[in-house]
Amino acid sequence: MSLVKLSEEGDGLYTDLLTDASNSPEGLKKLFYQSDIKRMADASAKTLDALLRLIQELVSHRLLRTSRMSGALCWSTRPRAAAEAIASLPTNEMALYEYVEESHTKGIWLRELKKRSGIEEKKVEKCMAKLESARLVKLIKNIKAPAQKTYMLFHLVPSDDVTGGSFFDGGDLDEGLIEEVGNLVIFHVRQESWQEDRKIRRRRRRGSSADYTNGYDGKGEGNDATKKRKRSTDDIEDGPSPTRYRRSPDQDTTTTHQIPHPAGIYFSYPTAHSIHAFITSSSALRASKASQLTVAEIQGVLDVLVWDDKLEKLGSGYRTVRGVSFRPPGFGGGGGEDSDEEDGGSGRIGNGLTQVPCGSCPVFELCGSEGRISARSCVYFKEWLEGEA
Repeated sequence: MSLVKLSEEGDGLYTDLLTDASNSPEGLKKLFYQSDIKRMADASAKTLDALLRLIQELVSHRLLRTSRMSGALCWSTRPRAAAEAIASLPTNEMALYEYVEESHTKGIWLRELKKRSGIEEKKVEKCMAKLESARLVKLIKNIKAPAQKTYMLFHLVPSDDVTGGSFFDGGDLDEGLIEEVGNLVIFHVRQESWQEDRKIRRRRRRGSSADYTNGYDGKGEGNDATKKRKRSTDDIEDGPSPTRYRRSPDQDTTTTHQIPHPAGIYFSYPTAHSIHAFITSSSALRASKASQLTVAEIQGVLDVLVWDDKLEKLGSGYRTVRGVSFRPPGFGGGGGEDSDEEDGGSGRIGNGLTQVPCGSCPVFELCGSEGRISARSCVYFKEWLEGEA
């Protein structure tokens, strides 16, 4: 059945209602009462009868949907394309469409549709398949009931209660994103909540006693015990001195200490809103993901980090717990401010010696070709060769 063309007054009123709904926080879910529509109709509906005729015209063209709230009639708008598509729907399909429409961004289970409509189960499934192929409704994944088929209108976006928010991808928890956001939070809060005091310390030259150098006298000559077990490798290459230095003995080392800001004076600790602003503008996250993060979701991450003893709350702001580890944004390795690596925790890769177990072995100076501590019996070396270290 074809409808009479929409009148100019009706089209103008619908445009005003749709614009007002689209600009409101509720979106197309916004309800308009008779007084609201009368105010917007203005000169085009000077009497109550004229106003009701305009409303009925829009309802007949499926541009308005009638509801009842607290006993009073009210109406909500439909997109023009959706209204044109459902204008010729059969009775069963129209009834099912309206149930889905009523659920808005929360969606409705197929089981609930069968129960509320009273239509035979097979007919419901057939009707929903037609509505889906016509792109009027769509199936969504509900994290609270993943086994249930959930439908919602095609043009709507599911609410966070249904999808789980930004930390879910296709209904599955995005653990990688949560970890990266948590690391960025710690990195930012660490920078904003502590002062740094850098001190230069001169490393003392190591001694040259025979005990310390494992049988060498510091001149490249071994004692009698060492000479007996020294293998003849002079025809291959000159053997380096087993005395190991991570840095030059005379090289200065810099240590960084965290100093708290003065109590009762400093109040600029990062808040959930400032941390959210930093995270969403960070290039460490995909722009599409970063833009979806909300302050409430960042607050959830902050709460978890507080429970994990990585952050502490100070007033309305946050401060990192002293010594908490983190990765600089964009750096995929481990490490952190407590790291005791060759690079001092800065994230730089050391030389070949620092990458093998010998470079950080606590009993390196006692290791030899014979005895209880040797490369043959080294558990660290075995793990490293097997790729587990």
